Amino acid sequence: MYLDKKQKIIIYSVSLSIIIGIIIVKYNVNKSPLSLDLNKNQRLIDYTYNDKWLFSIIEDKEIDNTKTYIYIYKGEVSSNKINWHKIAQYDFTEVLPWKIEIGSIDYTDGLQVIMAVNKSTHFDKEQRDRLFVFNWDGEKLYKKWTGSRLGYNLKDFYIMDFLDIKGDELVAIDVNANGEERILVYYWMDFGFLLLAQSEFYSSIKEVKYIDNNILELIYIEKGKKFKSKVSVRNGWLLEAD
Repeated sequence: MYLDKKQKIIIYSVSLSIIIGIIIVKYNVNKSPLSLDLNKNQRLIDYTYNDKWLFSIIEDKEIDNTKTYIYIYKGEVSSNKINWHKIAQYDFTEVLPWKIEIGSIDYTDGLQVIMAVNKSTHFDKEQRDRLFVFNWDGEKLYKKWTGSRLGYNLKDFYIMDFLDIKGDELVAIDVNANGEERILVYYWMDFGFLLLAQSEFYSSIKEVKYIDNNILELIYIEKGKKFKSKVSVRNGWLLEAD
């Protein structure tokens, strides 16, 4: 789920006071699919939200086939909690989305919806995991970027603001043909993503966490053991943080 840098600073710095109560009202959401009023044939695959919007991927097993939808909800605060009201839905069955995030990658006031999907494209006929980006104007989704692919093969991605440049960064876990994994950091430039930094290869990367300005924590596996490492962007590489 997406939180920008300002929200993270608030969450990690405030004391146990009435401010915490305000944050809970704004950002807490029941993670149970029941809070989205799904029926017995529907399954929540993933979701992301901010203090106003919630975007979800819903699998709907119909009588003769299975459909995949993007449901968009608008939040309304009532009795110290957010009630989500569905205002739009889109059929994304053909692209099979499996992860969804939101952010401001193009450093405008608008909101972008970033999805991991599984499909072929015009320039890459092989069906594989890749990223699609849409603009959300409060009423409709608009295509922004449906590029062929980034790196080798997409395993996971995060949208976070951990660098002192405009807009949020795209942090992707990339897998090569040998099954080795690395981190790629991209930023948005005019009409697409530009590679800013890459890490060395690891046997398996389990998670990437935001720690501080230009500091990420990697949780990875080497020779069957779990390790943690703090890295920062320097000269096009993700290197051990000082």
